[in-house]
Amino acid sequence: MKSIRVEILVEESSMKHFLDNILPSLLPQGIILNQNCFIRPHEGKQHLQKEIPKKVRAFKHSTVPVKVIVIHDQDSSDCILLKAELKQLLDRAGPIPSLIRIACRELEAWYLGDMDAIQRVYPRFNPVQYRNWAKFRDPDHLTASEELRKLIPEFQKGFASREIPKHMNILGNRSRSFNHLITGLQTFLNN
Repeated sequence: MKSIRVEILVEESSMKHFLDNILPSLLPQGIILNQNCFIRPHEGKQHLQKEIPKKVRAFKHSTVPVKVIVIHDQDSSDCILLKAELKQLLDRAGPIPSLIRIACRELEAWYLGDMDAIQRVYPRFNPVQYRNWAKFRDPDHLTASEELRKLIPEFQKGFASREIPKHMNILGNRSRSFNHLITGLQTFLNN
């Protein structure tokens, strides 16, 4: 693989912790986390959006080609409009190979897509009890962080973002947005 650098721009540190755990098994040969692949957390979505054009302009001066990945929570936004806005921010700084992925609605939905991983971190949580409930069949439509706090009173975002991904089955998640992230990363980074 030719020499490249990958820059992953995310909203906050919880997404960085999550990616720190799942990326090593997804990165193609020649792309190594913290060597030529970097995750850049921001202080929320507004900070991320403000920084995208600045960072892309800086990346264009790199001595090696740079690929940019932006991962953003959907929250209450329209997914299609949000993706178009992010694309516009990337394009404003000039053309650069890029991939945009939206976590529908938030990172925690990806955890609910793999309830067995949740149980490995929070042993008192019983996935069998909830797995077939209609509302959990498509976790992307939930306010997942609220649901997790109801199910697991001791749930903490920071701790969960570091521990749950260590146990996740990358290929067996019920979250469509998580699956789009995985296939998007694999395709984008291998081309």
